[in-house]
Amino acid sequence: MAVSVDAPEKSEAMRQELSLPFPILCDTERRLMKDWDIYNPRERGGIAKPAVFVIEPNRIVRYAAVDTVATRVPASEILHVLQTIAEPQRVRRRVHIPSMYDWLRAIRNSLRR
Repeated sequence: MAVSVDAPEKSEAMRQELSLPFPILCDTERRLMKDWDIYNPRERGGIAKPAVFVIEPNRIVRYAAVDTVATRVPASEILHVLQTIAEPQRVRRRVHIPSMYDWLRAIRNSLRR
């Protein structure tokens, strides 16, 4: 599943647009983001930092990655973790160099505050 700070209608529209086979839970009050220490109050009025958690049915966190704008865990690495869940492994992050558009969007978001 995924968690979003957006309203349920917006999250469901995104889920359908992307053809996601899992639900998107809504955390409009940002409680989960704050409890898990992934809250980013400086971005668009407060959203979650990019993060991936693999949680087993018995509620044990098997894998956690909290990313930044510059580094992200590739989807292929997350799939590898899911396929070899019994063996914890180090995940390589790829470097993302922000484009001019990313910088302008960040400046615009800062000015909105």
